[in-house]
Amino acid sequence: MGAAPSEQTLRVDPITLATVVGTLDTSLREMSITMRRVAMSPVLAIGNDFSNAIFDGQPRMLDQGHDQPVHIGAMIFACKQVADYFQGDLRPGDVIYHNDPRTGGSHLPDMTVYKPVFIDDQLMFWTANRSHMNETGGPLAGGYNPHATEVWAEGLRISPIKLYESGRARYDIIDFLLTNFRTRRQFRGDLSAQVAACTLAEQRLRRLVTRYGAETVISSCEALLDRAERLMRMEIGAMPDGTYKGSSVIEDDGHGSGELMISATVRIQGESIHVKLEAPPQTNSYINSYASNSMSAVYLGLLTYVSANIPHNEGVYRPVTVDLGPKGTMVNAEEPAACGLSTSTPLGHVAEAVRAALAEALPERAGGGWGKVCMDCFSGTDPRTGEAYAYLSHLTSQGGGGAFWGQDGEPAIGAIEQAGAARTGEVELIEYMLPFHVRRHELREDSGCPGRWRGGWGLAVEIEPIDHDVQLSIIGDGMKHASPSLLGGGSESDGDRAFARTIHAPGGQRDVSLHSVAPLRAGEVLEVFTAGGGGVGPAKERALESVIADWRGGLLSTGSAMRDYGVEIGLEFTPDGRRRITATRAEESAAIEI
Repeated sequence: MGAAPSEQTLRVDPITLATVVGTLDTSLREMSITMRRVAMSPVLAIGNDFSNAIFDGQPRMLDQGHDQPVHIGAMIFACKQVADYFQGDLRPGDVIYHNDPRTGGSHLPDMTVYKPVFIDDQLMFWTANRSHMNETGGPLAGGYNPHATEVWAEGLRISPIKLYESGRARYDIIDFLLTNFRTRRQFRGDLSAQVAACTLAEQRLRRLVTRYGAETVISSCEALLDRAERLMRMEIGAMPDGTYKGSSVIEDDGHGSGELMISATVRIQGESIHVKLEAPPQTNSYINSYASNSMSAVYLGLLTYVSANIPHNEGVYRPVTVDLGPKGTMVNAEEPAACGLSTSTPLGHVAEAVRAALAEALPERAGGGWGKVCMDCFSGTDPRTGEAYAYLSHLTSQGGGGAFWGQDGEPAIGAIEQAGAARTGEVELIEYMLPFHVRRHELREDSGCPGRWRGGWGLAVEIEPIDHDVQLSIIGDGMKHASPSLLGGGSESDGDRAFARTIHAPGGQRDVSLHSVAPLRAGEVLEVFTAGGGGVGPAKERALESVIADWRGGLLSTGSAMRDYGVEIGLEFTPDGRRRITATRAEESAAIEI
């Protein structure tokens, strides 16, 4: 049986509860609009690499934006630690900044604004915005250092600190931050956008309490959390009890570690779930994850196997317990472990391991692997303005999504840890904001892993710097292994569906490897093929009409149709002279007139 509703829950009528929920949702949407319109760096204004959340005064997450899953779960723990840090020292008008992984941060580029919301001297809410800032002040512009062996080599760590105190800006602290970042003007704009987003949400929450009163709003918040818990327990209760295992392989981290495996054991018992992670010791590289970041990964994996209609607030996680294993592992790192890549590697692998375990329990909800985060970070000096820039390129990283039982994967949607929230942006806008020419940006033929439901297509991208040399950091995972398929999906040719990078220069071409820093000179072109998503179910069971549709769309070659699906595709003419596409597999055939 689910948990009994609290006494406060019973006092809230459905109309009032719906209005409170609507205000929370609207406030979060307005925060996102503010970020897109005010932020100055491409990673935020174009890439949408930010997340918003609203907490009650305790603080418990009441609602989250339709943002980056990689951020959202970790913010639950970060906000609590920030509140504890300033316990007894909070005032109306305070604004707090933070990125330290020791106290709930993830990696250093993810910097968070927290704004406590007081009403009549009562701390009722927190508004929060976590944004991937385009600079951390580390040895390499852009915040990613593939050569880092400890966190000190990754940039400026910010323990919780007040940017505003009782409504007054602390310009000494703000200037201290700006002084440490190469992209000073963009950072100032992005920081202002974060503060503005949190302040706007604060205003909406004040109006809500003025309209309904503090007691009603508090009761509504309790009801919202209880409802999410109740629905989650119902979901878990419908799952088959048992213990299930899954794993995910991390490619070599560039420091000679070889391939590393992360394993997840998921135990379903009644209306509760327990997840236990096993991972190698923390490494001498930037692929370690501190606790809050790893918790976010576990939550992400679980949420992909439950109904999307459950409210995503902290009540969802009441039936969930997690054992990250001992301190000092890759998924439960401790200082001084470097963690620059943690929000993709190993976060995506933890989520993938949890999903693989749940696929055993719920094959009808099975989901293939998504293209990993395999990114390029460009940095240089814009010849048009003379200003330094850093660009974490979603454009050259968006792989295909994994298929689900009954549904093909989405094309170029990005990694599971982004879940479609990150954006490549319009090519014209990128070329306007940055000194680049995008020569090619299209879906990549044959990139989706085969299956009864195939993985989503990846991308083929060519990008060229204009009139200047660029420092290029290549980071992530997925240049060796394709996205994993499930339940008989995939094929022997999947290795060709992984990420690939080549620099084309006037004198020839050179391949580039992961976890490296390479020059990209004026006149050279970076060519990137992103990975497709994993398939679900045997490819030979895919409907012939679907094979024809992929071939006709120019994204499935005749050779792949035969090799991976066993389908021979041809063209013929009908007796009345019309053309017809034919598809034949064993005793099965189909035709479509064109």
